[in-house]
Amino acid sequence: MQKFQSSQKMFFIYCTILALCAILALTSFLISPSESGNAIFLGLSITRLLLVLGLFTVFIFFSLLTIRSAKDQTWAESTFEEWFGNGRFGSVTRWLGGISFGVGWIGVFVPTYYAKGLENYWIRLQPIILFILLAGIATLVMIFVSRKKSPIDLKILRGSVFLFLASMVVLAFMLFSKTGVFSLEDFWYGAGVPILAGQLIVAIIGGLLFLQVEKKWTFKNFDLAIFFLIFVVTAFLWAREPLQKSFLFAGPYPPNQTLYPFADAFAFDVGSQFALIGQKLFFYNTFFFERPLYLSFLLYLHTFFGQNYETLMAAQAGIFAILPALIYLIGRSFNLRSVGFAAALVAMLRGINAIAASNMIDMANQKMILTDFPAAIGVALVVLITCEWLKAPKKNQHYALWLGGALGFTLMLRTNALMLLALLPLYAFFKFAPDWKGWLLHSFLILFAVIAITLPWELRNRSLGGQMYGPIITKFQNVIDQRYRTSTSVPVPIVPTTQASVLQSTHLISILYLGNDPVQDVTVCSSVTCFVPTHFLHNIITSLLILPTSPVMDNLRHVIMANPYWSPSWDGVFPPWTLFFFVLNVFFVILGIALAWDRNGLRGIAPLAIFMFYNLANAFARTSGGRYIVPMDWIVTIYFLLGVFQVIFWVVNSVGTDWKFKSDGTKDTAGNQLTLTKLSKSVVVVVALLGFGALIPLSETLHVKRYQGFSVEHIITENKQNLDAVGLDTLSIDTFRKSPDAMILVGRALYPRSYKKDQGDPFFYPTVKMPFPRTTFTLIGPDGEHGIILPGSTSEYFPHASDVLVIGCKSTKYLDALAVIILDENRSTYIRTPLSNLQCPLQQPVCDNNSNCE
Repeated sequence: MQKFQSSQKMFFIYCTILALCAILALTSFLISPSESGNAIFLGLSITRLLLVLGLFTVFIFFSLLTIRSAKDQTWAESTFEEWFGNGRFGSVTRWLGGISFGVGWIGVFVPTYYAKGLENYWIRLQPIILFILLAGIATLVMIFVSRKKSPIDLKILRGSVFLFLASMVVLAFMLFSKTGVFSLEDFWYGAGVPILAGQLIVAIIGGLLFLQVEKKWTFKNFDLAIFFLIFVVTAFLWAREPLQKSFLFAGPYPPNQTLYPFADAFAFDVGSQFALIGQKLFFYNTFFFERPLYLSFLLYLHTFFGQNYETLMAAQAGIFAILPALIYLIGRSFNLRSVGFAAALVAMLRGINAIAASNMIDMANQKMILTDFPAAIGVALVVLITCEWLKAPKKNQHYALWLGGALGFTLMLRTNALMLLALLPLYAFFKFAPDWKGWLLHSFLILFAVIAITLPWELRNRSLGGQMYGPIITKFQNVIDQRYRTSTSVPVPIVPTTQASVLQSTHLISILYLGNDPVQDVTVCSSVTCFVPTHFLHNIITSLLILPTSPVMDNLRHVIMANPYWSPSWDGVFPPWTLFFFVLNVFFVILGIALAWDRNGLRGIAPLAIFMFYNLANAFARTSGGRYIVPMDWIVTIYFLLGVFQVIFWVVNSVGTDWKFKSDGTKDTAGNQLTLTKLSKSVVVVVALLGFGALIPLSETLHVKRYQGFSVEHIITENKQNLDAVGLDTLSIDTFRKSPDAMILVGRALYPRSYKKDQGDPFFYPTVKMPFPRTTFTLIGPDGEHGIILPGSTSEYFPHASDVLVIGCKSTKYLDALAVIILDENRSTYIRTPLSNLQCPLQQPVCDNNSNCE
């Protein structure tokens, strides 16, 4: 190690700083309130007296070192060399500095509410903890500046700084103009699911430990073992998180006191329930729709796990745990296993946060019945296969087919994948150039694979009289009609219907449900040139805001409640000091992007390209933030961690270590096969894609028609005794059936809920608030779907997914039930109370404030 001429001065400054910090900590500690009953000397307890003596000793020690270093240059330089050099004592100093920094950081930034009854003691110890932190920082700084050679790659740093400054110009424009930050646009949500500061530290430490393991302990199928380890641990953690009440899981209500799907989740689940009774998948009042994969998946879940939504969502979360494992493989694809492992930990912990925050933020998570989270798995597959494909595209012909399959998989979940299908081949052209013939071949293979995986479903549609790929065209037409040809500044709620309707005004619903209050004097963009860049920028900033904007290690509720980013009406104003950390996060992300480009070129920024392409699809669809960024916001964490790891490597390598991303001896194993082998692989891939696609229409054949041959007259006759007991004899039922709009239906009763007077859930019949007590459920059967309302007190027994016979009157919004018979061994029969005249329309109850109804 070089002996700097300023070694004496540096050691003098170091000792002086620690002495001053010690005396300031001692002073602050002494002026804090003292105990009244435990004092033994100078008003101090034995514990505080020992701490005071310790701080005073530290002050004296470093004061003496300061004086001697000022008088004796030779001694100062020798001691500086011994403390901060490469010798044994220098190694001890490095460890002590790191431990002091870590312990001090945790002690300073862990909130006092974690102390649980010991808050006063925790607050009193803060001066000492702050001294430990400052001592660690000072020690690490001395170690860093004492080095002769800096390990920093100036080329990467210069490129990062240039991109960072450019991004700051864009950010300043956004914050001052509010473009991409605030709008009263419909389908406009807040930030994505946050990763907490403490969790991020755990993930970073986990990645660094994995780096050491990877260097010393690797074996055949190492990556496969890590993949399954991440998958199993994530599945366990996600499955055990309890299902939370949220806008998409309303309740619990009697009689079953459980959570049932609502709104969009209701629509998806009802669509799958039709196939459980032997009918076709039925979604948004049609057999033909563009996102069949998730409905089929729900059908398989119900088939194997039943109708309990706690169990059902736990199983779904366990399956969706594949996402963090795929993220690890993406890191492995770049030979950045430690970064991939850390990013997988971040995804794992964010998944826990997403479930826990279900009732706090608008979000799609692995325990919600929505397509956004499985679409994230599809995007992860697209990213992984793209990275593998671009390693050596000319040799990896079968990867083009796998990529098309992944795009088709995602397309059957979210139509946004069409943007990836259109732009990814154009992106890859730069990798193929000037071999345009090879590029055309691979582009054709991608398209061919998309058709292969979607063909079984499209043939099913064709067999039912539909148009192949017609639902996708219809989806685009609906988006254009709903979001391009309207220019309202404030969204208008939809008219509730009995059908499973898509949410036309999710922003307003979230405002009312979460209690947000939008600013009314801002107009909405009405032109494509306005709302596309607005939503595009909003998707970027809400994706970045998943990263911590404070070093304080708050819990999830404190983070969400203390920061406004998760409100759709956030105005772009950052809480104090958080803007600095947000800008710091942006720098780390940009550094990671620059490093990825430097290491892997076009392939290194393929995840970024896919992030931008999907973001662009969201923007053209006039959607941003919240659940709409779930499929791709995790990509930000990969580049962020790559930047963080690079800074850590620069720091630790400055003290003589040799940390690097790529392990010794690891090699990329890009395709190196014979033409015949590649051809056979391609055939296998196509067959696999066709087989996977066939699972969707196959799911509709798993269950026989449940209500085939059911006779209403026979059921009424079987239950004559029960009907007579409640005042409905056969003659009165026959008379009632002659009334206009009278209906007698048989089917499966879903989501029974009993409400008190003026109680209900918003926007959708049959669950809206009504001025009388009632039991509601959704009936599906041969006659389609109907919302049922049965006035009266709470039913004591009404199992979900039970067979029922409903007698009632059809109205424009729901079926007003006169009587309901549960067709199980109990044969429970319920009649409306108070009983109405037996003709349609039925007389509605009138109730007083005590729920006494006439």
